Amino acid sequence: MKRNLDQQIITAAKKDPRLYEEIYKKYSGKIFNYFWYRVGHNVELAEDLMQETFLRAFMHLPKFRQRSYSYLTYLLTIARHILISHWRKQRSTVSLEELTDVPAEITRTVERKLAAEKLWRAVQQLSANERDALFLYYREGIPIKEIAKIMNKTPNAVKIYLSRARKKLKQHPDLRELVGCFSDRKKAYTAPIFLQKLK
Repeated sequence: MKRNLDQQIITAAKKDPRLYEEIYKKYSGKIFNYFWYRVGHNVELAEDLMQETFLRAFMHLPKFRQRSYSYLTYLLTIARHILISHWRKQRSTVSLEELTDVPAEITRTVERKLAAEKLWRAVQQLSANERDALFLYYREGIPIKEIAKIMNKTPNAVKIYLSRARKKLKQHPDLRELVGCFSDRKKAYTAPIFLQKLK
């Protein structure tokens, strides 16, 4: 049902590009949070990378063909490539503290913040592939087959990443207490920059 609606919107947007804003409205929050978690909770950078993701998808809209996976999977694949490219450009020195600090807005009490920081550091110790697989599967609810497409891995490799991540985190004492502690950042709607010239 969801794929059919996306397919209808994409087909209509190929004829009238302004309709692509419906896809943007539907998925911009998910793409923003994908970046927000990976760029040290830097809102401006996450917003820029999100806009770039939608710009690339929009530019390739005439060539887009529906595949066996969802449009969100397609967008997350683009997002992952943009993030990798961003990291390659940013190979300058970034302190480990910047990457592992948990912003205060994630937790409300000191106790929860301390427990969240322990868990956050445990998650940061996972490999990048384990973190991505964990995030996409448990936070976003994306099926393993689609995660494999996003990560350019086999479904079995994704299952192995998930298994390894669970084993590493299973021993974390605060894990059960922190279920639901990390929620997506709510962001105000920002108009898609790439569509402003069409209006």
